[in-house]
Parts: sequence; C-alpha cells; structure tokens
Amino acid sequence: MNTEQKQWFESWFDTAYYHALYQHRNDEEARLFIATMVMYLKLQPHQRVLDVACGKGRHSRVLHEHGLKVLGFDLSENSINEAGIYSSDELQFKVHDMREPLNEGSFDAAFNLFTSFGYFDRSEHDLISLRNVYHSLSDGGYFVQDYLNAEPVMNELPSKGKTEIDGVNYSWIKHFYQGQILKDIEVMDGQNTLNFQEKVKAYTLEELKFLHEQAGFNVKQVFGNYKLDDFDPPSSPRLILISQKK
Repeated sequence: MNTEQKQWFESWFDTAYYHALYQHRNDEEARLFIATMVMYLKLQPHQRVLDVACGKGRHSRVLHEHGLKVLGFDLSENSINEAGIYSSDELQFKVHDMREPLNEGSFDAAFNLFTSFGYFDRSEHDLISLRNVYHSLSDGGYFVQDYLNAEPVMNELPSKGKTEIDGVNYSWIKHFYQGQILKDIEVMDGQNTLNFQEKVKAYTLEELKFLHEQAGFNVKQVFGNYKLDDFDPPSSPRLILISQKK
C-alpha cells in the first residue's frame, strides 16, 4: 500500500534499537501458548498456517515445530531477513504489508500475536487487514488474535521507564491520546539522541469483536491470558479472540 509519508512502524521496527529493547520477550510463555492453541484448534501436521506480522519469526518457528507448514510475513525487511535464516520447505517468510491481499492460497489457520495490530492511523486499514486474513483462510479456518487488554494498561497511564542495554540508554513515557496508547521513546547512543514513538489503538473487546464480524468472521471464544482463562476487562493481561471463517 502506497503512503505519502513513512509511518512510525515502518522505520522503528527496522532499527536495531527496537530489537534490542524487546529482546527479552518470554519465549517459553509463547511456546506454551502455541502448544495450547495447536491442541485447542486440533491442528494436524502439514496443515497450512499463517503468521501475520511475524517479526523475526519466533512464533512461526514454534508452529513449525508442531509439524505445521508455516508462512510468516512482516512489513519489516530486516526482521524477515533474520527470520529467513530458519527457512525450509515448510517454513517460509516474506516481506508483506497486511493491508494488501496475500495471494498465497488458502490456510487452515492464521495467527496474529503479541499485539502486532492496531498500528495504523486509519481504523479502516485495520478492517482491510482483517478482511485480507479472512480471504486467506479456507472455509472453516481459524484466526487467533492476541491483543493487549487496554483497560488495565490505561489505568496505569501516564507511566515512564528506562533501561540500559549494551551501553545504549533507553527512556520512555506512555500516555493515552485520541484512542491510542502512545509510547514516546528516547534513545541515547553515545553522542547521538534519537526519538521514536509507538502507537497502538486501545481497542475494547466489543470494538475488536465488531471488527472481526465486519471482516466476515464468527467470533467463537474470548480468553484473557495465555492459559485460556476467561476474559476479565479490569484485570486480564491479554485479549485473545478465536474467530472462524464462516
């Protein structure tokens, strides 16, 4: 999709600073969640699954370990280059914008994990992205979307933090503005100071369900964490929707 101005995620996600700041994500938690989802959806070896906005492919690799044939895509060329190290006949990666049709045949399931969504300034782009996922699935195929639960996050805003990684100093302030959770990040690398900003929409359960339904999905289940406990708006750390193509 052509844009007149490069958007924040197109530059920030391609930097070494982004990958350094988020390098300590809980891989074991992700591994257990994927195993739980494979069992819950009754996915079988060699079925085709899609990892939407896959980053460097950590979830894609775990899906492949379960015998699934995986295609992961992401807008970040640097991330896909790193993910591509692990490519094989049944584990493939490509640079792709979720707002564009995929045209890679039909998949049995699609995953969009770790709040890799809600970045666009225009909400209709989120709907377009979900419709593209819908059209990439076989009839009856499942879509798993793992999103942040905005309510407890917003209750702690504004908030700030800082850390030092390999001699680079990071500081940030989180705040809420016009329906989005914003994270202003300052990076001090030697004599250089750089500024970045992350944005993610503070979707409620009702809003995200409505988007899924507009895209054509039937929302089957909602969970509040990676153990598949019930969703509780004030306290659940995650908002996980399991939807199915009608």
